[in-house]
Amino acid sequence: MLVVTNTIKVKEGAGAALAGRFTGNGGVQTMPGFVRLEVWHGAPKDGAEELKICTVWENEEAFKGWTSSEAFRQSHRGAGKNDDILGASLDKYELLARVSPGE
Repeated sequence: MLVVTNTIKVKEGAGAALAGRFTGNGGVQTMPGFVRLEVWHGAPKDGAEELKICTVWENEEAFKGWTSSEAFRQSHRGAGKNDDILGASLDKYELLARVSPGE
C-alpha cells in the first residue's frame, strides 16, 4: 500500500474552492490500483491555508500509471496558472502497520 500526499499551500480563503477540484468524476477514480482520495484542510495561519491531498494506491506502479496517464494530464491542465497557489510538495509513504477498531 502506498500513500501519496500533495501538500498545497494557498492564500487564505482559497482552500475550499481548490478542494472542490479534487471531487470530480472520471479522473483518478478510474485508475487501476487506486484505493481512495481524501482532501484535508488546515486552519488558516499567517495568511495562508494548507490542503493535503492524500491518495492511496495498491502499489508504486499504480501511482506511476496515474501520473503518466492522459487523465492525469487533463486533471492538471492549467494548474500552474492559479495565483492562489503559493507552493506545493509531494511525498510518498509505504504502509508498514495498520490498526483498526476491534483488532
